[in-house]
Amino acid sequence: MPHRVHVLVLLVVACSLALAGPVVGLAGTASTASTAGPDEPGRRSAAHQRVVVPQAAAEPVLPDRFQEEVVLDGLDQPTAVDFGPGGEIFVADKGGVVRVWETPDAEPVQVVDLSTNVHNLYDRGLLGLAVDPGFPERPYLYVLYAYDHILGSEQPAPQWGVPGVAYDECPDPEDGGPGAEDMGCLASGRLSRLALAPVPGGWQATGEEEVVLEDWCMQYPSHATGSLHVGPDGHLWASGGEGAHYLEVDRGQLGAPYWPGGNACGDPVREGGSLRAQDVRTTDDPTGLSGSVIRIDLETGAGVPGNPFAGRDDVNARRIVAFGMRNPFRFAFRPGTGSDPEVYVGDVGQGGWEEIDRLRAGGPAENFGWPCFEGPDRNAGFDPLDLPLCESLYRDRSATKPFYAYPRTGAIAGESCPTGSASISGLQFGASADYPAAYRGALFFSDYSRQCIWVMGKRADGSPDPTRVRPFLEGAASPVELLTGPEGDLYYLSLGVDQQGYPAAGAGSLRRVRYVAGNRAPRARVESRTPTWGPAPLDVVLDASGSTDAEGDVLGFRWDLDGDGEFDDADSPEVYTTVTRDADVTVRVRVTDGNGGEDVAAIVLHPGDAGPPTLSIAEPSRDLRWSVGDRIPLAATATDPDGTEPTVTWSVALAHCPGEVCHTHPLQTAVPGDTEVRGPDHEHPSYLLVSATATDGRGLSTTESFRLEPRTVELRFRSRPGGLPLSVAGTRRARTWTGTFIVGSRVTVTAPKRHRRDGATYTFRRWSDGVRRTHTYVAPARPATLTAVYQRRT
Repeated sequence: MPHRVHVLVLLVVACSLALAGPVVGLAGTASTASTAGPDEPGRRSAAHQRVVVPQAAAEPVLPDRFQEEVVLDGLDQPTAVDFGPGGEIFVADKGGVVRVWETPDAEPVQVVDLSTNVHNLYDRGLLGLAVDPGFPERPYLYVLYAYDHILGSEQPAPQWGVPGVAYDECPDPEDGGPGAEDMGCLASGRLSRLALAPVPGGWQATGEEEVVLEDWCMQYPSHATGSLHVGPDGHLWASGGEGAHYLEVDRGQLGAPYWPGGNACGDPVREGGSLRAQDVRTTDDPTGLSGSVIRIDLETGAGVPGNPFAGRDDVNARRIVAFGMRNPFRFAFRPGTGSDPEVYVGDVGQGGWEEIDRLRAGGPAENFGWPCFEGPDRNAGFDPLDLPLCESLYRDRSATKPFYAYPRTGAIAGESCPTGSASISGLQFGASADYPAAYRGALFFSDYSRQCIWVMGKRADGSPDPTRVRPFLEGAASPVELLTGPEGDLYYLSLGVDQQGYPAAGAGSLRRVRYVAGNRAPRARVESRTPTWGPAPLDVVLDASGSTDAEGDVLGFRWDLDGDGEFDDADSPEVYTTVTRDADVTVRVRVTDGNGGEDVAAIVLHPGDAGPPTLSIAEPSRDLRWSVGDRIPLAATATDPDGTEPTVTWSVALAHCPGEVCHTHPLQTAVPGDTEVRGPDHEHPSYLLVSATATDGRGLSTTESFRLEPRTVELRFRSRPGGLPLSVAGTRRARTWTGTFIVGSRVTVTAPKRHRRDGATYTFRRWSDGVRRTHTYVAPARPATLTAVYQRRT
């Protein structure tokens, strides 16, 4: 490609990599991520327009001589990854597409598109992936996902979604549907085997899915399927949540008219909602797999003979090795524990605690107590309900306490990661021979909301020691899975949202954490000081002086400015070049440290493109305030200076900010054209993150992002006489309490049947709204007081 190069001589200042101090991190998922913006923590200006150009990421904070590197980038909401024995990298995205990279530098090959079967809604999607250990002689891939289908229904998938549309909906009651947060779009979980065949550059699925198992009742759009692994025992292991409402004290009362008979959702009177996690304890009805970890035969899907309930007649009971969990999203096997491995499970909490639970295959089934317990304590939302499945668990004390639990408030090991929210998102044991001895065999765990990875030290026998937790990677980029690579290094999968918490297409990545005993490679960075678009010939100034080196070495620069793959066009940190051809060109710079270390950064130039589109938001207005259930229209127009018609897509997420860190729940992701979103039901403080993107045919885009605040109301909860305990939204309140709620949100309130105080017994009589002792109260538009009335008996 013809070009002209003008070298600008600059003074090179070597920079060292910071190894301490706070980092602005950033993410999905999903649910869930920081929304700290430039104004103040957890806040963003009312409207923010930006042109999407490459940005330098914040450096992570790691122990000395560890460094993070991006292995794959440009991924769209990746949620699961596994390595083949030959180093192949299989990555699944949330919408249901699996791709494979033969090497990190290779072009990806699409293995399969399961988006028609996958229900991609809120936290549902394709979340588990495993390569057969005999690959490629046994060319199989296993997938675990939210299946857009009702168990027992003859209607084929999709039950709720639309074929060809990556993001699915749950129709609202006004449209004849059940509503995502009303009665919920019922779906199941599916575990399937895919046979693969080699194709140029990778592998592709052949034939139909072979369904190994369909179960896991999912009524509400979170706590869906979890992880899928082939264990060291050669069996398939999988986890799944209880599919209950993530805000309500859900015991099955919310959607009783909607339950179809004969499926794994169970009896809503005895074991509905969150109580599905205790289903295996009721032996007079079929057992569901919700809220459990299972171990099954790789070939047949049947329970393994050594499983705790192997002698039962119920086929699902025979599969279960642990239960009583809310959302066992990720788990890992402790190395060296044999054919009955020791397993560590990360269970995402609700109100107070995140758990790491430990179980041992071949032993008795562990019941981790949800929903009767959360963390080390009784669950304040369920304890006052006097439910038989919980009361018996309280009496016999058979629930297993978490191996390790950390609260949602405050730092857990002196880390600088933000606090106030939490969602444990990955576990893995260190395996790299290059890591120092303290890290080999140690347990790493990540939190998506806090953007943090910790390491748990070892006891003398090599087992994890919960008293020895310390931060490992502060400023992790929205981690949703931890794993080890072929060489044993720790990897993590980044879901990909921007630094304000907006879901960002193509922002996902796979990242590796290396330990470098000798010279550490520099980090290459490149940016354009001038627009990367304009009439051809295009003059640009490119700057790589932001590149860094951990040892402070003086850096060298070599440029490939014409896209021919040869770094022979310039050797200065900043260059002025002219591109004459009317076509995109990828410019690369190779940065070296003089000691054998190097790194490459790239930027795409768009000569001949007049610039990014202009975006105009018609609806909603920035001052709109929404209530639960409100229809919020999303409409925009875009024009392109080249005269072509840009595409406009919308992404919407709910940001929940219970402390200094917010986390996000995606509601819509890259939905094309004018659309709408419903005001979601969630705890306050929360707000909507709305983002519209206009993209032209060359990939240049303009994004306008803003937040929409909800209407709120102050609600007061008290007892008469005063001072008697109440449960509000699953939290125990010992006295009169006033809280802020989103108008239209549902609040579960519970009053104990009786309470003893000062030698007297107080018996519940009624609530001031005339409803039963435990009920759902809908937040009105005006401030109100709800009173539990008791009668004193001596």
